[in-house]
Amino acid sequence: MDVYSKRHIESNQLYKQHERAIDSIHSAIQREIPHLIHEFDLSIQEVHALNDFIDDRATLFRFLRKNNYSLPTALSLLLDTIRWRIIADIDNIRIPSVADDFLEEPLVYFHKTDKANRPILMINLAHLPKAPAGTDVSDYLTPLVIFVLETARLLLWDTSQERIKANIEHPMVLETLVLVDFKDANSLPTDIGLLKSFVTLLRRYPGMTGTVNLINFGWMYQGLWQMCKLVLSNEAKAKVNFPKLKELPALIEEQDIVIDLGGMDTYQWSLSTDAYYTKYRHGLLPTPSISRRSSSSSVYYDTHNSPLLSMTSTGEKLTRPPSSFSLYNTPLASLSPVASHANLASVAKAYSGLSLQSKLGNGMPPRFRSTIKQLGDMMATSSSPRPAENEGISSWLLSEKLQAIQNSGNNSNPRRSPNWFLNLFFKFETTARHITVRLIKKMIRYRGTLYWVVACILLRNGVQELLQHVFLIMMEIMFKPAAGNAVGMRSLLSLTTGQMTL
Repeated sequence: MDVYSKRHIESNQLYKQHERAIDSIHSAIQREIPHLIHEFDLSIQEVHALNDFIDDRATLFRFLRKNNYSLPTALSLLLDTIRWRIIADIDNIRIPSVADDFLEEPLVYFHKTDKANRPILMINLAHLPKAPAGTDVSDYLTPLVIFVLETARLLLWDTSQERIKANIEHPMVLETLVLVDFKDANSLPTDIGLLKSFVTLLRRYPGMTGTVNLINFGWMYQGLWQMCKLVLSNEAKAKVNFPKLKELPALIEEQDIVIDLGGMDTYQWSLSTDAYYTKYRHGLLPTPSISRRSSSSSVYYDTHNSPLLSMTSTGEKLTRPPSSFSLYNTPLASLSPVASHANLASVAKAYSGLSLQSKLGNGMPPRFRSTIKQLGDMMATSSSPRPAENEGISSWLLSEKLQAIQNSGNNSNPRRSPNWFLNLFFKFETTARHITVRLIKKMIRYRGTLYWVVACILLRNGVQELLQHVFLIMMEIMFKPAAGNAVGMRSLLSLTTGQMTL
């Protein structure tokens, strides 16, 4: 058994082990859907697309595994990715969006599987088109990258579902095999900003790329690889291989390797014969038909609940809120866990039934976990967002506020002067209490010095002589037979009198 088959089995075992955590994430995101619908005014087809993405349990597991099985972190990144998908309109990047520029030639396509049942993604850089003059290369290629990644995500989940229905052992297929052919590749883009943009996009699809095999990689591309190493993480660099054509049969059955790569498969790609793009990314999202429920003539019509609120009268869709995205909504900043709502404490209730071990990572001390939980609750309470000014206030709430103000005005008596004496007394009491507390703290802190001062005061002005006589009387009573020793005791105390008196 090769290393890839072992990793496939281990991934399935981890998926089975964390199914309960996946259920919790799925339930938590489902409870966030109404907030997202209200925030972005989603249409019916957009809600369906959102539900399809949430139902992709393989994607949920990949986010969970990428974040070391920490549910809060995985949930935060998933919510941030969902918001990015809505703003970038990912579900509408389909064949019509990229066909003219990228699907005329066999540039990138899926074909067959490897020995570990991973779908094979073929990339022929010889067919990579140049960006039009005045167009940023990153903005030009980003739609194609998203198009391919979305196809891969849907293909992996669909394949896993089919294997589950067929009762195949270890059914989950979680990653792809990528073959990049550099043969006849000319004038490849060497912009490091393009690489950073691609890496940022791949973070939206974590753990989906298994191994990347660079074929026909000549010495002239070493500079490009050195630049890629500056951007890639150690984990990503470990997935990059440079196999020779004769080494490909160790990964893929020879009958599944195309002739151009030394195999026996005579397949020639074209969009008309493609089995995956036409299945998963064909056409735009269907527009729902208008029913009486969404018509203003209905007595049950409510504009605030209408799913078509985001559509204008001409059928055009309103623009999304502004964000830090480029022309093709590629995130410009680095990816970080950003919650879709300020109060994630309510979302965390979705996994309240799980053990703390799976909630907050592995091996965290219980006291530290409780401290983090208290700090999170306090921060969530203190950072609750204010309602937006443009959302307005309902008439019922406004009337309640006005009535409360009127009642408070009627109950107050403006002619009655405040009792200044009581206020002054309370201020004096507070000040005295504060000073007393400070003095007590100082006395406790410097109690050693205080003891010496008190002792010196008591041993002055005859107090020492009084104590001396009392002590002598007690000694004479206790030791009458040894009364003669009292003279010696008296002399000893007399000698110390001059030393103890200030």
